[in-house]
Amino acid sequence: MTKVIIADDHQMVARGLESMLNESGKYQVLENTHNGRELLESRQLVKAELILIDYKMPILNGADTLEKLKDKSKPKLVFISANVDEWLVNKVKTLGADGIICKSVDSQKLVALLDKIMDGEKVFPSDNEIFNSLYQPLKKKYKLTEAETNTIKQLNQGLGIKEIADKNCVTTETIKTHKKNAFVKLGIKKVTLLAQFIKRL
Repeated sequence: MTKVIIADDHQMVARGLESMLNESGKYQVLENTHNGRELLESRQLVKAELILIDYKMPILNGADTLEKLKDKSKPKLVFISANVDEWLVNKVKTLGADGIICKSVDSQKLVALLDKIMDGEKVFPSDNEIFNSLYQPLKKKYKLTEAETNTIKQLNQGLGIKEIADKNCVTTETIKTHKKNAFVKLGIKKVTLLAQFIKRL
């Protein structure tokens, strides 16, 4: 069985992951740690073949933890997160992670994704998967139109008004209108606050 360590400050989430992995018969959770420092100090670290790391943790966050882990051990390093957007996917790719998995996946999909990673594949969600998991709930909760939702998505990807207009074959004024209406519904005033707003969902 593949030996696993979980680093997540949310105990209910960590226990749920532990239960799913242990019950699969393919994975054995050696330890649940609550932050990056605990993980780095774990005596089980040398035995681990796979480490699941929450991106947002107190004391030492997931990004800083991964940087230190790369110097200490050679297990597969996978981020877990409640919300996965384009920014986060690009960030963890840059850090050299083997994948990122949304915490809401069911046990069957979790094991299937981890199996791929252990076989040497990199596992990151597609644009369509990100849209369905992140922007569709946003659309429903705040009653955004399809056009407003797409504008929010592309703004969050770092595109400017003209780039979005050209990509969607509409005028810049149309995109400005979608942006204005969406921001009113979301209760934000600046593009710089958009990523922070989405991460808090």
